[in-house]
Amino acid sequence: MIVTLAGHVDHGKTSLVRALSGVNTDRLAEEQQRGLTIDLGFAYIDGGDIGFVDVPGHQKFIHNMVAGVASNQYAMLVIAADDGPMPQSREHLEILRLIGITAGCVVITKSDRVSAQRLAACAEEVERLVEDTFLRDRAVFVTSTEDQSSFDKLLAHLRLQVKQHQQQQQYRPFRLAIDRTFSVKGAGVVITGTAHSGVIQVDGRLHHFPSGQTVRVRSIRTQDQENQQAQSGERCALNITGIELQDLRRGDWLCAAAPTSYRSLTVDLQVSADFPRDVKHWTPVHIYHATQHTQARIALAPGQRLQPNQTARVDLTLDQPIHCHREDRLILRDQGLDTTLGGGNVVFAETHIPRRRQEPGRQRLISANAQPTAQDCLVAALRNGVTDLHHFRQFWHLGEAQYHNLVGKHSLHCHGDLAVSDKLWRAYKTEVMTQFAHQPNTPLRENHLHAHIPTEFRLALLNELVQDQHLSQVGGEYRLLGQKAELPEYLAKLWKILEPSLSQNQVPSSGDLAKRFNLPQNTLERAMNELVKTGLLVNVAKHRYYLPEQLRQIAQTVKKMTALGPLTVRAFRDETGIGRNITIEILEYFDGKGFTRRQGNDRVILNPTIFD
Repeated sequence: MIVTLAGHVDHGKTSLVRALSGVNTDRLAEEQQRGLTIDLGFAYIDGGDIGFVDVPGHQKFIHNMVAGVASNQYAMLVIAADDGPMPQSREHLEILRLIGITAGCVVITKSDRVSAQRLAACAEEVERLVEDTFLRDRAVFVTSTEDQSSFDKLLAHLRLQVKQHQQQQQYRPFRLAIDRTFSVKGAGVVITGTAHSGVIQVDGRLHHFPSGQTVRVRSIRTQDQENQQAQSGERCALNITGIELQDLRRGDWLCAAAPTSYRSLTVDLQVSADFPRDVKHWTPVHIYHATQHTQARIALAPGQRLQPNQTARVDLTLDQPIHCHREDRLILRDQGLDTTLGGGNVVFAETHIPRRRQEPGRQRLISANAQPTAQDCLVAALRNGVTDLHHFRQFWHLGEAQYHNLVGKHSLHCHGDLAVSDKLWRAYKTEVMTQFAHQPNTPLRENHLHAHIPTEFRLALLNELVQDQHLSQVGGEYRLLGQKAELPEYLAKLWKILEPSLSQNQVPSSGDLAKRFNLPQNTLERAMNELVKTGLLVNVAKHRYYLPEQLRQIAQTVKKMTALGPLTVRAFRDETGIGRNITIEILEYFDGKGFTRRQGNDRVILNPTIFD
């Protein structure tokens, strides 16, 4: 269990950790000289079962304080008896609440410096401070560094919490927020940080954000102990290979799944009750998420203003991309006032900055992702239209088993990562058939379908309608099955004399037909290609055209012959009476359509329904 100590500067957090663990967490020379915690400090007891994170209390180092806090930690609010609650006591408590911590206790320090009356007054002040927070009715401990026994009850309480403090994020892919990077002689690159979810084992592979490089975990220390794995909620030191030290810094992530970076976030923002003014559109803010920090602007709806203690859904336009997931929590601090503005729960994220934030389609996507569970989100997204399953899985940070379980509950039609529900698919098919019915004499191509039918699914829709025998397709053009095209006069005349000449198994070439009708071959072939587009002819090979019905009859002969065994060119030639050269042209055409497949010198049926 990780215990985060929070509180005003010089209220005894570092001394408290030293009394509990024997470790001085002020590791930096500057910290020791100034008697002031600047960066995060760590200590462990009970073989690593309990770890302490000592965060800075001074206002100037709030960003380091935020970096040390994760929502699955246990909070210890530290308040000195002589001062009582101070500005950073209140601000730290607000940050703990906004980040989502729900468990903790209060420790009153320096009790030896005050009278009994002052100690009682401090206890009342603490009670008022935590009255409307997650620390209400939580345990309060009074301690003094002059009396080591004053820590006994606190230690017993923490050890009891270890048994009750269950981590809830292990089923998600592993991810760790980096807070330190350094090199160890003989070992190489080492990073430290808090595991926010999942489990990683020695020799596991992780992706680095923002570089995208893949690293291998050579060894692991958790809670300052050698281990074979690290899991959600633990303080980790990972010895990694595959990346250079200069490519790593605080604010980076190591993730089991390749992390996505986002430039625009939609959050449910709660403005702090202590924030001294209304929040306006385009207010500049600092964004803190785990160890990440960037600057951003708050984008509000036209005419919208947010008052202290108000909650609203807003957009954040980031100066630099960050990595996050659904339900992650952010801390926002005002640039001008250098105070905590509020906190937000991430409900939607985009890799780009949207041009039209109020566009209806975007708002529907946001509403879908704002659903309380991934299952509810998927249902809402599929109801809206095309769903990007890759974005859904990444944003909701789903493990493989969880993702396939969710998606498997739905009947989907997919094109790559894009999916539509079976209900919407059937609606699209009905709409396509309606479009053909309204234009009965006009063949349509894929790009002629109504614009709102997704481009990625049009070809599959049309081909399925062909398989369902609602449409016919020739040369990329589709028409209602059985519909005959109205031919221009010159084609109608040509067709009248051409059709009888092609009503046979062995059809003449276009060159022979050109001689017979006394036409230039190029002119005749152009006309015959027009007839191919109408579905009246099929171009089997160069200079060779067949009637569709004639080809179907030949295909039936092939099926009868292959029912008795593999088909040879000679047997096919003898059965149909077609010359060898034309026999090869027809069989190669059948191969190209996937009707037959060549195996050595023989052929077998591959898809018997193609020419039904």
